[in-house]
Amino acid sequence: MPPKILFRLGLGLFLVATATYLCTERWLDSRIFIPLDYAVSLDDRHLKSPPFAINLKETYFAFLDLDDSLDDWNEANRCNYKIIMYPQWRVYRLGSATLQSRELWVSSEQLTRSDGSSSNAFLASPGKYQLEWDIPSAAPCLNSRHPRLLVFTDSTAYREGIGLTQLFCLFLGGTGLALSVVAGGYVARSKLARALAPRIFPDMVLRNVTPITKHPPLRVIHEVPHWGLFCGAVLWIVVFFSVAYGPLPSHGLFVSWRKPDAVVWEKSPWPDTLEVYVRTPPRFFVNGEEVNRNDLRSKLTEQPGRRAEWTVYLEADVDTAYRDAVYAMDVIQGCGAKLIWVTPQMREQLRYTPEPRSPQ
Repeated sequence: MPPKILFRLGLGLFLVATATYLCTERWLDSRIFIPLDYAVSLDDRHLKSPPFAINLKETYFAFLDLDDSLDDWNEANRCNYKIIMYPQWRVYRLGSATLQSRELWVSSEQLTRSDGSSSNAFLASPGKYQLEWDIPSAAPCLNSRHPRLLVFTDSTAYREGIGLTQLFCLFLGGTGLALSVVAGGYVARSKLARALAPRIFPDMVLRNVTPITKHPPLRVIHEVPHWGLFCGAVLWIVVFFSVAYGPLPSHGLFVSWRKPDAVVWEKSPWPDTLEVYVRTPPRFFVNGEEVNRNDLRSKLTEQPGRRAEWTVYLEADVDTAYRDAVYAMDVIQGCGAKLIWVTPQMREQLRYTPEPRSPQ
């Protein structure tokens, strides 16, 4: 590639990377992630915030924020955050023509769930809003903790995306700068070669008397090829992001969610099958016989030669610890057996109510 085209390509990449970097930085700075942070006094039971602007269509959270205090951990103290735990608030959207016209956008009553709990998260589109907050009569004792009305949204995803874009711009700008330096080196060496070329008659002006097709100079073997440098930089960027943000390998126990009808019970009748029962406190039973936790694997490995089918049915008490049930699953699958977990719902669906094999 001629040095002039190489220099233009490098300069173009550098300018595009610089402009993209500055534009993304400017765009991120112009986003309002905390549209409202307004200090209030709890002497008034009805709080009203000044109008605030939102320029992102995102999920926002409304809070009456307080400074941290050790009083929140004191159960005997009546003046703590529990006073304002169940707030009553409303968000109004202001009209574009005049701030006097407004409509109710969302309220805490609309976000109350069926179980009585509520959420402070609401979806808002760009525009002007105003927050009103009602507080109980016992709230003025919290004035010493500098209360303030707060509306914010999570900016993590935006900052990570802009960070990755700017990192790519750094690689792209560095590649363009390297191409420009390589092109400048070509031009400098060609001028130096022409200046030092020997001539028989140095005073005679050189002229072309016949048309000659000029070809670009051949690339010197010991020089780094610029296309390899450019494509290699792009390839390394792709490899870096694939390794850093690629899918993670799965871990854990394999579980197949199948309907009870899909299990062939007739081929594995209960008297000829192997059952492991887990109780609380951690106790393990193999066909009604209690075994030690560390002896569970050795007890199970004695059974394959005696069984027509190497299938193990696992049951556990309702209050059994999760780690004990997972330990039993891991041991059963580690022995090479097929594991079927008989849940209380499965037992009820099969209408099977046998005598418990574990001792009472």
